[in-house]
Amino acid sequence: MNKLQNYILELAISHIKIFTYFSYILNFLTATIILFWLLKKSIPNLEHIDLEALVTIVSFLAVTLNQLNRKLFEKTEYSPADVLALGYVNNFLVPVITQLKEDGIKKPSLCIYKPYKINELEGSNIDAIKAELRNKEYSLVEVKLNLKQARARDILTIQKNDSNQIYFDFPNTLLSLISYIDYKAESKANTSTDKIKTELGVNLIFEFYKKIEELTKEKRIHKNIKFCTADLKQF
Repeated sequence: MNKLQNYILELAISHIKIFTYFSYILNFLTATIILFWLLKKSIPNLEHIDLEALVTIVSFLAVTLNQLNRKLFEKTEYSPADVLALGYVNNFLVPVITQLKEDGIKKPSLCIYKPYKINELEGSNIDAIKAELRNKEYSLVEVKLNLKQARARDILTIQKNDSNQIYFDFPNTLLSLISYIDYKAESKANTSTDKIKTELGVNLIFEFYKKIEELTKEKRIHKNIKFCTADLKQF
């Protein structure tokens, strides 16, 4: 049940406009059908349908969707980043660290990239970071890790000479917040859209990593997790 709830919340964050528009459309159709019913007129091309039954059905669907939207927006209004962090920890970090330990690595180390802006996780920027690491004479290799608790994943490993191998991940799940940020920015009147997007993005990134730190401590894997920013001081 928790996985389903997390999935729905992530879906709402990524497609928040679709949820909203679909709700508007369904409410409009419901109002139209009720109007035909009150006027005791048949809907063109649907004369054979019982309007009273149709009103009951569409009203139920509209109320259900509106309640779903309200609940989803209540949760995503304050902490959409928390939802993503929960999925990231439970579906990626915990299975990866657990599997590495089961494979005989006593103290696996996984470094998570921490962007200042979400667009740092786009493909071109990630390629630039990888190139910079290679220029510092680090060896970057992608390996396929078979996980018992989740699907197999390709994961980046970083190593220099005989130093310990570090596993590295770019949490591109954060990219799904872009739709949410755009939606929130457009809903603010008389304010600079770019300014709102920047501030909201910074706040959501902070919340995401704060939640990761909290959850990894709960799961007792925090000693295996590190963070690095664009300056790559961790390396």
